[in-house]
Amino acid sequence: MLEIAIIEDEEKEAVRLGGFLDRFSQESGVELRHCWHNGAASFLDGYQCQYDLVFMDIRLPDMDGMKAAQRLRELDSAVVLVFVTSLAQYAVQGYSVDALDYILKPVSYPAFALKMRRAVERCQQKRERWLLLNTNSGAVQLREFELCYVEIFDHHIRYHTQQANYDAYGTLKSVEGGLPRHSFFRCNNQCIINLRYVTKIGAGTVVVDGREFSLSRMRKKAFLEQLHRFADLSWEDGNR
Repeated sequence: MLEIAIIEDEEKEAVRLGGFLDRFSQESGVELRHCWHNGAASFLDGYQCQYDLVFMDIRLPDMDGMKAAQRLRELDSAVVLVFVTSLAQYAVQGYSVDALDYILKPVSYPAFALKMRRAVERCQQKRERWLLLNTNSGAVQLREFELCYVEIFDHHIRYHTQQANYDAYGTLKSVEGGLPRHSFFRCNNQCIINLRYVTKIGAGTVVVDGREFSLSRMRKKAFLEQLHRFADLSWEDGNR
């Protein structure tokens, strides 16, 4: 469920945008909930990082939309921000507050849907993923980026992080099924690696967090393709 806020002083425009969101949800199957604030000050006063996506009008009577966005970023660095404006020259300043995009008024549904698909993708990328590992010492919860790689030795699983290692009993196939596919890759029959920790690729090897692992020849093409996709997403996230 995506939580979305519309910051717009004109009720007609807010209703239009809300209708577009409902239509997009029905057509795409994306579950969402939206609410309307007719001013930036009241929105920011009660802000508790509860939204995934914010549509912000740039011209607001109580506070300039760009100043409101700067204040929003002080409170929440992760929320996805999209400006709504009739003046494109103001929207180009959005890079300074890490805005994903802008929508020009009057808003048309095709243009909105195109940008909304991009916003949904960004929201999904930004949501922090947690991993629940069933280990020999009990359940352990880790954030996705904390797990460097997973090894197996005769049905004995070892989860490696930079802080500690955790042992479990099972199969690598079952572990693989529980890990996000965009960032983890099974490089051979004994190891699954986190792509964010790859530092070097050899003819038949890959170095992950200082450890060298064999890279199956049959898996290398798929590995390189997935690594490039992961790198593109990471670069895009870091440069918005």
